Amino acid sequence: MRRSIRLTGRRQLNQSTFDFRLADVNGQRIAALTISEPSELKAYPVDAEIRVKLSENKLVEVLRFGTIGKPTSTSNLREHSFLAPSCQVRIVNRSDGEDGLLLGSTTPWTYRSGGQPEGILLFQPAAIAPRLWKLTIQDDEGYPTLYIDENLPEASLWARTDPVFTACVLPSVINEVMRRILALEIMPEDGWMSDWLSWASTLMPGSKPPFSGSLQEKDAWISQLVDAFSWKHDLANSVISNVGGK
Repeated sequence: MRRSIRLTGRRQLNQSTFDFRLADVNGQRIAALTISEPSELKAYPVDAEIRVKLSENKLVEVLRFGTIGKPTSTSNLREHSFLAPSCQVRIVNRSDGEDGLLLGSTTPWTYRSGGQPEGILLFQPAAIAPRLWKLTIQDDEGYPTLYIDENLPEASLWARTDPVFTACVLPSVINEVMRRILALEIMPEDGWMSDWLSWASTLMPGSKPPFSGSLQEKDAWISQLVDAFSWKHDLANSVISNVGGK
């Protein structure tokens, strides 16, 4: 199992060491954390705290699950509005003050049913009317999420399978996500941005994203990617076949 040491001395934890879930119990939002591989945490002080940071849009909450020596399995959420939050398990040394010294953490992931991400773009019903859809990008804190108006029946399934929605919305999503990635001006080595670039490379093999290029070069590369996506999924013809036309 791969491990890495960051320059800060913080240790990278594997997400598979933890099983994180959200549930509603008697009107209270509960978070549950199970440590599936306790041996992975033996290197940390027994009094170090186990925390989970949740963030979505501008909402942030940090949950505490006891210590390495005395872990707890549940924690109550103050904020009930989380739908698909970015999650990160953190090990914190409290002896360094209230905020503590971060000793180790997982790479952030986006919560879904079962706590696992589903592809590089997540679809989530939400109360966003009068808008039909809304894209959120949280930089390095989990996969981009496309919120769909919850008033639509089977909103997430409809958004993933309707050819008109796919043809009209997903090219804009790709454009916005890739603009955010290329704004870094350096290729990310891991995380969701790296996964998006790997996906792009399957559509345009050998075409390197122009991180150090001009704005025009970046625009041209993104436009080529959208064209490649549209050709692969035959977007124009799929819409014509669905709504009628020549």
